[in-house]
Amino acid sequence: MKVTFPHLGTMHIFCKAIAETSHIPYVVPPETSRRTLTLGVQHSNECICLPFKIILGNFIEALERGADTIVMVGSGPPCRLGLYDLVHKVILEDLGLPFRWLTIPPRLTSEALWKNYEETKELKKELTWKNILLFPYGLYMGWKKMMACETLEKLAMKVRPKEIQKGESQKRLKKALDWVDKAQTPKKVEEALKEGEKLLLNTDQDPSRAVLKIAIVGELYTVMDPHINRGVEQKLGELGAEVTRSSWFSTHILRSLRKNKANRLSERIQFLEASKLYLCYDVGAECNVSIGEAILRSREGYDGVVHLMPFACMPETTASGILTRVGKDWNIPILTLLLDEQEIEGRIQTLLEAFVEMLQWKRKGS
Repeated sequence: MKVTFPHLGTMHIFCKAIAETSHIPYVVPPETSRRTLTLGVQHSNECICLPFKIILGNFIEALERGADTIVMVGSGPPCRLGLYDLVHKVILEDLGLPFRWLTIPPRLTSEALWKNYEETKELKKELTWKNILLFPYGLYMGWKKMMACETLEKLAMKVRPKEIQKGESQKRLKKALDWVDKAQTPKKVEEALKEGEKLLLNTDQDPSRAVLKIAIVGELYTVMDPHINRGVEQKLGELGAEVTRSSWFSTHILRSLRKNKANRLSERIQFLEASKLYLCYDVGAECNVSIGEAILRSREGYDGVVHLMPFACMPETTASGILTRVGKDWNIPILTLLLDEQEIEGRIQTLLEAFVEMLQWKRKGS
């Protein structure tokens, strides 16, 4: 058995840690590339969303490298992520690729547990007692590494807009994330985090530089994965904006575990409450959060909001129309970027440059 999983930001570090610590063989898909996207587009319906195509490409490349067991998360309506596993399985079977499948349910219901039992009863035969006994420790190691990665990414967001040499903080972030990835014990993870923070803080910066504050909202996959959003987070930082976002892998794990009373999710609850000014029901996925976050960021004095969504994403299409009104009502500029498989990096760069320049003029005039 060799398990694999799709890319989503630094999620592969979390998944690797679980597999390595539990002594479960694994295959990390190659870094998402143009070939990944081409494979996904080639074998998908043209109207399906970009994350579907990228994830399919990840799976094909991982199976080519020897993986035989795919681990995929599930979801609920109206986001089609909940149906990805069904459609991906059909496509991969049609391609003649041998594989087995394990779906991680978004909610631990009796139906989900029964489905998992059916999917895992053969896989369990290949797991040893050592794998099973080490798995809780593997989850702990994965969580430690994930929290370290998120801490480093948040620090890089603060450093990037003031760096003197563009791209320097990104290089240092990659090095720091690599240290966390290679750490073999919780103590080593903590040491890697401290060294990574020190490395980022030692980036040459201009403390006098005026910095804009921009929130990134939208569909979680396009917000969290730089390959999907064409590095919007980094681009905005290098244009002189401090970026924040509420979508992190850890918050989505806590939400799936129904840890709604956790402090890390109190902000999300506030977003959902704020969205009730425009939506009296939960549309699903990140729609309500996108709207509520834009409202609260306006109250907090943010200069602007960038809304990311894949082409044909139903919840974010709903949010997009409402965000136009939110921008007018709350006097906060909102830029919506529609992402698909087309080569649009140059267009995105131009739009971001114009957006940042407009925000700078707005700040000077206020």
